[in-house]
This record gives sequence, structure tokens and C-alpha cells, in this order.
Amino acid sequence: MHSGKKIKLLRNLKNISQEQLGEKINKTRALVSHIEQSGKVNHYTLTSILKVLNISHTEFESFTGEDVLKGAFTNSIAEIKLLLDKIEYLQKENDLLKNLVDSQKKLIEALGEKRNRRKKQ
Repeated sequence: MHSGKKIKLLRNLKNISQEQLGEKINKTRALVSHIEQSGKVNHYTLTSILKVLNISHTEFESFTGEDVLKGAFTNSIAEIKLLLDKIEYLQKENDLLKNLVDSQKKLIEALGEKRNRRKKQ
């Protein structure tokens, strides 16, 4: 993983936008974007970025992001399961509401027929 991808991943983990990072290192958002896309960054700028991200050069060099990505993947699976459970619950609730509407329609029809019979008498 090149330096730019590492910076982007670490920046996102810290919930810092490109704009915010740029401001903190006195650079533009466009430069931060370019660094993240190309991986090209000079030592001075990298040092400033790592200071903002609160990570040492050694930690940065050894950072692969695998643990983070695995955690994100696991979280995504858990979120998907939770959403599927919610969908299933809502489908059941929807079915119950359809049944309620149908029974109310039948009741209204029956009351209408009863009313019509009374009018005829």
C-alpha cells in the first residue's frame, strides 16, 4: 500500500476530512487529495501529516491497514445482518397491516350492505 493510501485510511479513521487535514498542515485540500491519490509526498509534508494523525514514522511505515480493513469488513457484515433482520421485521409488519386493511375493508362492506338492507325496508 503506498503512502497516499495509508494517509487516506488513517485520516478516515480519525474522522478528519481532506480540508481539515490541509488546514492543519497549512496546505490545500487539493494537495492532500493529490498525495492520497499518487502517494507522492515530501518528507516535510509527511512529517506534518503524521503529527496531525498522531502516528510515528516507524508506525506509518509498518502500517498495512489489514487489521483495520478486516475490522471494517466484519463491521459491514454485522451491519448487513442487522439491516436484513430489520427488513424481515418490516416485511412481517407490512403483512400484518395488509391483513388489517383487508379486514377493515370487509367490515366496511358488511356495514354498507346492512345499511342498504335497512334502506330497502
